[in-house]
Amino acid sequence: MKIIKITKIKNQLKKLINDASFNLPCDILNAILEAHVHEKNKNAKKILSLIVENSKTSPVCRVPLCQDCGTVYIEILIGKNTCVENFSEIEDEINSTVEEAYKESYLRKSIVNDPLFERKNTGTNTPAIISFGSSDFEGIELNLSLKGGGSDNCSYLFMLNPSTTPEELTAIVKDLVVKNATKSCPPLIIGIGIGGSASKVMELARKAAFRNLDVRNFDTRYDILEKNILKEINSTDIGPAGLGGDITALAVNIEFAPCHIAEMPFAVSFLCHSARRACAKISFPERS
Repeated sequence: MKIIKITKIKNQLKKLINDASFNLPCDILNAILEAHVHEKNKNAKKILSLIVENSKTSPVCRVPLCQDCGTVYIEILIGKNTCVENFSEIEDEINSTVEEAYKESYLRKSIVNDPLFERKNTGTNTPAIISFGSSDFEGIELNLSLKGGGSDNCSYLFMLNPSTTPEELTAIVKDLVVKNATKSCPPLIIGIGIGGSASKVMELARKAAFRNLDVRNFDTRYDILEKNILKEINSTDIGPAGLGGDITALAVNIEFAPCHIAEMPFAVSFLCHSARRACAKISFPERS
């Protein structure tokens, strides 16, 4: 069994927070550039150009891609023959790293300590939402995503009849986009979760929203459904910034899982074009 020090995880995590906050992922930028080519509306083309300009300015001027610097989601995948030093302390150490990164890079802190009564800002953007899993990789994998409050407010869970058809799911998503797109800074990425359970399906939808746009669904049926829903969304003429146009969404991503015979859990997670995510692997040095 090989041991990875918490300090290595902390150092890598701080880099990921900065990378996600200031650098638009290449697949997102390429999708926006492609959207600019296909967009016919002049105002919409201008908005897309400004998004590209913002993506160039952000890392140079150290201005966050979005003023809402998001809730921090961190997934830690522990590989085979790997253990973490002082694992019982890892959540506290991760939260201290998030606090340091947000203070050092002047990122907006948006987390309140109590959801209903006090609602006092923690001043640290913590606690982060941390999850753990396993990996075949020998070492540690870190997946980070930052989700803004505006898009997260447009999250929906449905417990549908098992007989619900793909066409009915498409209609639900299109209706949600018509009602909520302008709250989420289009062009959008729509993450959809199907199956699992009421709690699991929301996680599937969020992960779908943050999935790399170059990675298409491995199941042809769901791949076709993603394309059909995207086509319906882009027929709404909502467009970038809600000012009209052909490109209301850059992509629709679906993640699915087995579920109970009496259920069809269905969740939709909106994400703006500023899909702030970053990932890294921590491996063991090769012995000479």
